[in-house]
Amino acid sequence: MKHGEAQQILAATNRWWREPTRWVGDDPDLRQAMSAPFRYQPEVLSDLAPGGLYILRGPRRVGKTVAVKDAIRQLISGGVPPRCIVHMAVDGLRSRDLGLLVDAADLLMPGDGHRYWFFDEITGITDGWPERVKWLRDNDARFRMDTVVLTGSSAADLLGATKALAGRRGDAKAPDRVLLPIGFRSFMRLVSTDTPPDMPGPTGLGIPDLTRLRLKERIAELVPWQDALIRTWETYLICGGFPAAVAQHVASRGEPFALRQALVDVIHGDAFRRAEWSQSQSTDVLRRLAANLCTPLNIASLANDTGVAQATLKRRLSELRDAFVVWPCYREENLRPKLGAQSKLYFTDPVYARLTPDSAPDFSRLSQQQLGMALLRATERVAPGTFVGFDRVLHHRTAARKEIDFVGPDFGGIAFESKYVDGSWRRDALTLKASRWRGILATRSDTDLSDPDVAAVPAGMLAWLLDS
Repeated sequence: MKHGEAQQILAATNRWWREPTRWVGDDPDLRQAMSAPFRYQPEVLSDLAPGGLYILRGPRRVGKTVAVKDAIRQLISGGVPPRCIVHMAVDGLRSRDLGLLVDAADLLMPGDGHRYWFFDEITGITDGWPERVKWLRDNDARFRMDTVVLTGSSAADLLGATKALAGRRGDAKAPDRVLLPIGFRSFMRLVSTDTPPDMPGPTGLGIPDLTRLRLKERIAELVPWQDALIRTWETYLICGGFPAAVAQHVASRGEPFALRQALVDVIHGDAFRRAEWSQSQSTDVLRRLAANLCTPLNIASLANDTGVAQATLKRRLSELRDAFVVWPCYREENLRPKLGAQSKLYFTDPVYARLTPDSAPDFSRLSQQQLGMALLRATERVAPGTFVGFDRVLHHRTAARKEIDFVGPDFGGIAFESKYVDGSWRRDALTLKASRWRGILATRSDTDLSDPDVAAVPAGMLAWLLDS
């Protein structure tokens, strides 16, 4: 990229420089979001601190660019001079282009005042962007004091970036953030007019808040909406939380075929960009992962079934994890991941489990997966950025080789088991009852709070309480 080329691109794409109000209606990303049959506004960038350096990650098509543009809109509405805000999609550039871009923009911006930089898809720069951003923070006195937001669709280099940028994040509170698909409570508010009243506070309960007394109080409040919660939960298990899928459902109750194909293309062309695989091989792995959902993954068996070397398969699965397509639920040992044991792999959204025509896991498996995601979102609210560590939501294997679906170091002594049935869950409750944890068992519709050690709660109710 050359100096003049960078300035031309900036002038063409930062439309708020010349049209501080009209640009919102003309911007293709915001226009598409506003044309949706609902208004969904994630708060992931609503509290930017002056001088903070933030990294926002999440899967492709989840709405990171819209979140960035909406943050820009709010900054301008709040009085920030439009030309003090720069946005640039930088995927495909080289790391040295970042310095050139900052120099080029500097000549087009006011000579004083606080500035905001938004670099979209920075993880698309493959030759050391963290070191280049570190150099800029160390050597450009003004850029060091600016607010910077970096977005990306890969978690692969998060640890390296965090280390490289240590001490250069300013006063940012929780500088590493993750934008995930829409949670169940937000989903229900978007698709249904028959929703329970808001709970006190802006978010769901924390996991440790689910004491026996609190659970009884909250479930009693939700009983009048039990049917609506169950039906909407099952809709959520089909639709998922990608904004495009939710918009398609609200508009026509239709299937998000275009989104599914786009995600297949993203996985094959982005997550697997270094693999010499055909698209059919990519979709075959996804289909087999969907078929084995909720069971510990046998790498040797899956490699044999797909006809690839184990080392190759491990790399492909790591790439899916880094692209936020799947997340590993490790077996716990003293509430820490036991990395040498078989982990479970869950998708981050139901749409990934349905990317091929013959990939259609049943509600029981999808309910377990989405309960795990509700727990992950609950931990992410408390400690933003911890999602990518995959050490907060784990599974337990008993001495009798039975499994408890979800435990964690931040759960306050609670374990969760998913048993999406009407009745026939009491045997599973015995495993929870014999454990060292107090148990919550997520059923389809049964509620039973009589046992002091194990509470049976419909999964839709539980997700409403926990999720955002």
